[in-house]
Amino acid sequence: MAVRTDFKVEPLKFRIIFAVVLISALAVIWSAYVVGTNYVQESAIRSLKQLVQSETVILEDHLSRTLDVVASRLKFVAAFTNEQTLKDKRLRGDQLYELIQEDRVVRSLSLADDHGRIVASSNPRNVGVSIPLSELPDATIKGGSSAAVSFGNVFEHRDIFEINSDAPNNSGLRFWLVSMPVNVGGRIYHWIATVNVGLFENLWRRINDDPGTEIAVFDYQGKRISAQHSEVTAPTSGFGEELLKNASNADLGFFESKLNPNLLTAYRSSAEHPAILAVVGDKSHLIATLRGERNQAMFYAFTGSLVVVVLIAGLFRWYLSYEKSLTELANQITATGAHLMISESSRDGKILWANPLFLQTTGYDLSEIKGQNHRIFNSGLYPSGFYDDMWSLINRGEIWSGVFRNRNKEGEFFWVKTTVIPFLDPWKKVSRYVALYTDITEAILTSERVNHERSLRKELSKKNRELVVDANTDPLTGLPNRRAYEEFRKTAIKQARTNTQPISILMLDLDKFKDVNDTYGHAVGDQVLQEVAHRWSKKMRASDILARIGGEEFTVLLPQTTLAQAELVAEKFRDVISRTPITLDLGDGKLLTIDATVSIGLASTDRIINEAGLDMLMKQADDALYQAKRKGRNRVVPHSN
Repeated sequence: MAVRTDFKVEPLKFRIIFAVVLISALAVIWSAYVVGTNYVQESAIRSLKQLVQSETVILEDHLSRTLDVVASRLKFVAAFTNEQTLKDKRLRGDQLYELIQEDRVVRSLSLADDHGRIVASSNPRNVGVSIPLSELPDATIKGGSSAAVSFGNVFEHRDIFEINSDAPNNSGLRFWLVSMPVNVGGRIYHWIATVNVGLFENLWRRINDDPGTEIAVFDYQGKRISAQHSEVTAPTSGFGEELLKNASNADLGFFESKLNPNLLTAYRSSAEHPAILAVVGDKSHLIATLRGERNQAMFYAFTGSLVVVVLIAGLFRWYLSYEKSLTELANQITATGAHLMISESSRDGKILWANPLFLQTTGYDLSEIKGQNHRIFNSGLYPSGFYDDMWSLINRGEIWSGVFRNRNKEGEFFWVKTTVIPFLDPWKKVSRYVALYTDITEAILTSERVNHERSLRKELSKKNRELVVDANTDPLTGLPNRRAYEEFRKTAIKQARTNTQPISILMLDLDKFKDVNDTYGHAVGDQVLQEVAHRWSKKMRASDILARIGGEEFTVLLPQTTLAQAELVAEKFRDVISRTPITLDLGDGKLLTIDATVSIGLASTDRIINEAGLDMLMKQADDALYQAKRKGRNRVVPHSN
């Protein structure tokens, strides 16, 4: 057997490689540090831009929809405001409160007369309070024509009644005044809504509580109406005017402040509402928060450099030891029998040698496979993970055993039981692999034939069982048919005679079922039968049988059941049909509801019974069924002697 003796050690070459690897690794680590920290900072700024822009869209939509709700409330009450409603005092506080009681946006809804005095309000405390007309935004169209909804100032009060109060506002609540004038008999009244400013601020806190990001609403004079984290823009004088200038050019946009380059601002405004929603991000705050990450990255770079130096030094030390001790493997593959195929491979899986039996089985010459990978015998029937697991095992120096289905030179499959043995050098490192194969093709083929025959027998047995089930099942309802019923009768008779047990029979017939078929067709009739069978099946005991014996006729055989018990069962069967109409899906969204009823006759005996006796009992139940029909249907009638 051939043994490799051409392995060469090149000390200078490997020392140069180690030096290059060390320098390259350190260069990669520190380049990654510089590039990474810059990338993280730039990515964070891009994320901040995206954040302020996305939050602006969400919050402005919420603001607009909220103010639309306020406007709709004012327009609604204005439409019902006239001399008659004022005269009749139909604008009562309780009615106004009902209008907004589920509304978290509008804190109160009030009507002020042409002197600013509140004459009606959802908040009783507001009635009688006077509000200066100068505080009401003028949106009146003179001459009695319609007026628009206008938005005024933000007040540091909870509601209108506190405006003229000298008591300090300790609640911390604020409201935004919104009004709409209405002409009543030549007098200009104002409907006033107080908007809960805290609603916006609560939402802002839930969406973004980053102190480096400000969410604010400005009016069209550049005045801040409300803000969260206003300290972001507070040091920048004139920010409101800069925002207003940008908003005058476009209703929505993004800009980097010229007054403070650290401020990134996204805004949206609408001509329908005197408000500009702005989200402002502070780059300087963001960069300050990244300082810890930069220091951490530097620590990782130093640590990584140290680890690389230690690792390379350790590998180099191992290489020096390996370089000195590398010898030709002393282990030789010994043929253990003429029936074994043997191949020898390098550590990378390339074939070095194979014995004659291996060559005979595969159909190759040694010159054709030497230097090739064993993949040339791959049958393509195994996933890559199969080979990965094998290589993982033998690379650790452990022996692998298993079965392969390989392909020979002619493309024919052959089975081999294989043992792959890693050969180790004096340092217990894998140097090459020797594989021993046993041809088990014939045994596998024999096993496959046996398994195939066993599978055919199982399939035949399954088909036979299916035929038995089909022969005893009504194809429409899935219930037992007359044949299954007859078989069950025989068993029930034996049990009744052996144990002297009572036995009962129900005969069931759907009322006026012919009318259903004549009116809607047999397809609908079939669906009715299926639904009836489904409902009854859920009421059955495991010891009983429900069978369809023809058309709309069914029968139930109840072993170990007295007449009184059978009547209870029959009433359940009648009730489950008559109580709930049958709803059918005709397709295309069409539904059909049918009120169905059933007439039931029953008979029972506690005497020892035979087949003739059971036939008589069935006839008695059938006679009772016809009595139920004659008495008006939808009833249970027991047979009476």
